[in-house]
Amino acid sequence: MNILRAYWQHSRSPFYSLIFTLPLLISYELLIFSFNHSDILGLRNGADILFRQFFAMFNVYGFYLVGFFVLSVLLIAYYFHSRQNDDHKIHFQFFILMFLESALFALLMFVFIDKIGNYLIAIGTIPGKKEMIALALGAGVYEEFIFRVVLVSGFLFFLRDILRLQPHFAAVLAIVSASLIFSFFHYLGNYGDVFEVKSFLIRFGAGIFLSILYVLRGYGITAYTHTLYDLLVIVL
Repeated sequence: MNILRAYWQHSRSPFYSLIFTLPLLISYELLIFSFNHSDILGLRNGADILFRQFFAMFNVYGFYLVGFFVLSVLLIAYYFHSRQNDDHKIHFQFFILMFLESALFALLMFVFIDKIGNYLIAIGTIPGKKEMIALALGAGVYEEFIFRVVLVSGFLFFLRDILRLQPHFAAVLAIVSASLIFSFFHYLGNYGDVFEVKSFLIRFGAGIFLSILYVLRGYGITAYTHTLYDLLVIVL
């Protein structure tokens, strides 16, 4: 298999995406634990809170549920990845290329929003750069999981496979719907921003960009793109 073709195929697979995002998840959880001295209460990314509230309905709490969930999905992803690909070897050099690709997309997103929109999307009104960095890590992992993996994929399944809409039309509707919800989400909760039409539209545009990126390049690269964009905003 051609190396570029192999990279394109493997890098967007769920298996590579999950391995690629594990450092983000672990770093986020360690930082959050250092702030809260707990794995349940305190400062957390809003999408993370939604994730935990879902499990709380089944009386499941704490970090162990996240670890168990990630491990289970990772094993399932590896099973299907090994069945669908003759090449079972893990190409670790692909993760370097995935990071560089994510950095490029994050820079493009940063330039587009800053130069064209003349506005940088904040990640909340909280004091402290360390806390903002932690939330940036959580945004990549949890927001992209909920708003891209769950919503975009869920809308696509419903519109294309249940309602039997034309595939391209279903994809457009799924991306737009998930991006609208993604934009509204940032004005909810204690750390949400004050609603402004301009920031809402720019977040909606960012949601469109990230959703298209997810469809084309998978969860891992999209998660890192989101996190690296937020880190650029924090640093610059």
